[in-house]
Amino acid sequence: MAKKQPTRAEVPVDLTWNVADIFATETDFHDAITAVKSQIENIQKLAQKGIQNAHDLLAATKLLYESEEAVLKIYGYAARVNDGDTADPHGNDLLNQALLVLNKWEAAVAFYDPAITSLSAEQLDQFLETEPALKQYEFNLRRVQAQAAHTLTPSEEKLLAQLQPAIDDAAEISAKLDDADLDFGMIKDENGEEVQLTNATASEFALSPSQEMRMKASRQVAKAYRSMRNTFAATLRSHVHAQNIMAEIRHFKSAREMNLSDQKIPETVYDTLIETTHEHLDLMHEYYAFRKSFLGLKDMYQFDRHVPLVADAKLSLSFEEGKKATMAALAPLGKDYQAHLQTEFDQRWIDVAENKGKRSGGYEDDVYGVHPYILLNWNDIYDSTSTLAHESGHALQSVYTDQAQPFWYSQYPIFIAEIASTLNESLLNHYMLEKHADDPQIKAFILTQDVDNFIGTVYRQTLFAEFEHFIYTEDAKGTTLTPDLMAQNGLFKTYNGAAVSDLPWKDDTWAQIPHFYYDYYVYQYATSKAIATALADDIINQKTGAVERYKEFLSAGASNYPVEIVKRAGIDVTKRDYLDQAFVDFGDKVKELKELLK
Repeated sequence: MAKKQPTRAEVPVDLTWNVADIFATETDFHDAITAVKSQIENIQKLAQKGIQNAHDLLAATKLLYESEEAVLKIYGYAARVNDGDTADPHGNDLLNQALLVLNKWEAAVAFYDPAITSLSAEQLDQFLETEPALKQYEFNLRRVQAQAAHTLTPSEEKLLAQLQPAIDDAAEISAKLDDADLDFGMIKDENGEEVQLTNATASEFALSPSQEMRMKASRQVAKAYRSMRNTFAATLRSHVHAQNIMAEIRHFKSAREMNLSDQKIPETVYDTLIETTHEHLDLMHEYYAFRKSFLGLKDMYQFDRHVPLVADAKLSLSFEEGKKATMAALAPLGKDYQAHLQTEFDQRWIDVAENKGKRSGGYEDDVYGVHPYILLNWNDIYDSTSTLAHESGHALQSVYTDQAQPFWYSQYPIFIAEIASTLNESLLNHYMLEKHADDPQIKAFILTQDVDNFIGTVYRQTLFAEFEHFIYTEDAKGTTLTPDLMAQNGLFKTYNGAAVSDLPWKDDTWAQIPHFYYDYYVYQYATSKAIATALADDIINQKTGAVERYKEFLSAGASNYPVEIVKRAGIDVTKRDYLDQAFVDFGDKVKELKELLK
């Protein structure tokens, strides 16, 4: 464990992502901004002219996507530089420049959706017939037209686009506070040595065999968030309130309806997830009771949920070892998949090491026409290898999609975005269980990881989804989202069950979750994990056509609505069967773990 975080300059180059793949120099970055500004001027001319015929629609659509691809490339470059060190003024300046041009572009193209929705279905059919080149955009054109009831006038859409940076400020402020300003301080480890407490080292301390050490690290992190609880509450309240206002402006019944409607996700999918999870809470409660008993704890707290049930089986893996394990685990997906994965490893798509000021957590972001980028904050615990497999799932979905789809169908819907990533986790755990089949300690460790991963991805994300809907609903009723309201809503107690004791200090876990700024995103982790569980079982059991159907899924991008894309892969998310199947699988793994630990 590093005693002190290195600066960005101290990180070896081969452990950083190569932003030069996007723009070789910053001069190229600035030239791209100049070119986009010229495109924006052309878009504004088209907006003034309006869409009168099929030729106008084709010209506007082509320019829309050409300029969007260029804008996202600019943003991708600036965001990668900034995320490497969010406290660096130069990176902040690049990101601000990118956001400014992005905002100007959004304001310029605001005329487009209202222009499409103003066309009748008959007019759009006629345009598609008279201008064959429009056929390549047909799904998107009809998807926009389907939102006619929620699309405003061109001037109103332009005004909202201009206001978007102010609407997004709450999320940006919260991220800066979390990643750049919040300091957990130094902490003495089990050996009495002082190390810097960070999100990454806190994850390591969560695995400590000493409950006192786990408690000390957790308390110190909680204290830091507690000291900023009013600011975090203000930013989250501002964001939620803005989304509720936006839903009202766009004539939706709620922010949830607004955020699910564009991709035609029935709200019943959300409700069914929560209802079905509640019906299976007993499985998690029984597991927690077993965990508490097995560890011999008088009181078990939230910070005890990840400690290994097997001593001396932390399964430490370096980054090089993690890459080898990931490569071997994903072999069932075929040689072409492994070839893409090797390119990811060799060509500096990944930013590996934690450094001072670096954005916390992990993510994947694709730059169409270049390649995906992955952010990690590596330490040598098994969870880092699991995160590598997870983010590589996102990256390879982007690779397959980009190969199969044009830019305008490349940004696959959020609803399916977590399927490939969580499927990779399932394949990794299966591989590691087989590899260590003769080692009961490591096998029990991996099974514990598998069980805890399901809890973290399905149960916990459903908890967050229920909490998110709670705060949106309360704000819509006129209730002020105070820190106490968000901390004392009772959901954590309901989900954790009787075996998990209340923390001996005030807790503000809600402040630690950046995904609440992603607008009804978290529920999709749970649905995706359940879907991925079924697909992974088919692949592991070599079911005929499973890999081929999965590759088709990876290549679909945004070429259809997500419910239909997943249905082609064999899962109907409008029913609860896939959820029940996932909980049965979870129960079986818990049973296997208990038997192994006897």
